[in-house]
Amino acid sequence: MQRLKSAVILLIALIVIFSIFVFPEISFAKSKKAPNFSLKVLNPDLSGYKNIDLRSLEGKTVIINFWATWCPPCREEIPHFVSFYNKNKSKKLMIIGINVNVTTEGVRAFTHQYKMDYPVVHATNKVLSEYGGIKEIPQTFFVSKSGIIVFHWKGYMYEEVLNIVSQRLMRMKMMKIMKMMKK
Repeated sequence: MQRLKSAVILLIALIVIFSIFVFPEISFAKSKKAPNFSLKVLNPDLSGYKNIDLRSLEGKTVIINFWATWCPPCREEIPHFVSFYNKNKSKKLMIIGINVNVTTEGVRAFTHQYKMDYPVVHATNKVLSEYGGIKEIPQTFFVSKSGIIVFHWKGYMYEEVLNIVSQRLMRMKMMKIMKMMKK
């Protein structure tokens, strides 16, 4: 069973690497400016933020993860995001967790239990709509330093995919991203 899981992860990583490095236009074909939002942070004591405004983060690579406390794949992937954030936050990287629970009750305790020290906000209907009408979770958007959505992942975020896509994004130059937008 473990060998099968490892083989699946390796296959996914190879597909992502192939599509990003060999055919970069595949990842960027539907690139668009990330819709802005300004939301109150639910875990200011852990993250150090009271509010988060996406436009104020231009110049940083931003990973936006839509999740919920009741979602098993979300609960499983959050430790990957926490670990990745702590290793990379000094490299102009930000992760924003957008919680889609109906209420915010219990979310704060959840952020403490999982040591989520990146900003966590509550999704509004407007944000859900502007990001494609989020109906399934988890979903993760990778936003370039210039504010462009360059990669969208639906489903459980494998740690390997998170590392590969993020590292590639952090190395990209803004001019290259803008050139890809014009295609």
